[in-house]
Amino acid sequence: MKGSLIIVLFFAVAQAFGQNAFSIGAYKMTIKGTSNLHDWESTAKEVRAKGDISLQQDKFTVLNALSVEIPVKSIKSTKGSIMDNKTYDALKADAHANITFKLENVTPIKVQMDGYSLTATGNLTVAGKTRQVELSVKGKSEGIGSITFTGSKKLKMTDFGIKPPTALMGTMKVGDEIEVVFSVTMKKN
Repeated sequence: MKGSLIIVLFFAVAQAFGQNAFSIGAYKMTIKGTSNLHDWESTAKEVRAKGDISLQQDKFTVLNALSVEIPVKSIKSTKGSIMDNKTYDALKADAHANITFKLENVTPIKVQMDGYSLTATGNLTVAGKTRQVELSVKGKSEGIGSITFTGSKKLKMTDFGIKPPTALMGTMKVGDEIEVVFSVTMKKN
C-alpha cells in the first residue's frame, strides 16, 4: 500500500510540473544587416525552443524558463550560398553548431490592450562566446495553451568575437550591427 501511494504521489507531482511545459509551435526569425553595397537578410529555417510558462484561464502569468537553440547551418540568406558560407565561417559553425539563448530573469509581466510586455534577460551564445542580453518582448495569447512572443534585438558581431565578413577581395564589407527579428509561438505540451 505504501509503495502504491508513493507511485501515485510521484505521478501527481510529475503531472503538476509537466503542465507548464511548452515547446515551439511556429516561428519566424530573421537576421538583418547592411554592407557597403547592399542591405542583406537571412532567415533561420530551424528554431528549437522549450519553456516553462504559466497560463491561468489562457492568460499569460509567468515565464519561468525558456531556452532557444538555432542550428547555425539552418540560417539561409536571400543572397545565396556564397553569403551562407560566409555566414557559417563567421559564426564558426564547424566548432559551434548552434546559437543558444537561455533565460535568466524576467521583469513582471505587464498586461496591455493587445497582450503583454516584458523584459527578458538571458545568456546568448554565438560563435562560442556568451554575453548577457536584454530583450523587450511582446506576448499575445493565441488560444488554448498557446502564446506568441515577438520582438527584435540589435547586436554587434564584434561583441561576440565575430569579424564582420567581407567578399569580392575585401571590396564588400558587412556592417558590424545586425538586427534579429523574431516571432515564436509556444504551445503547451
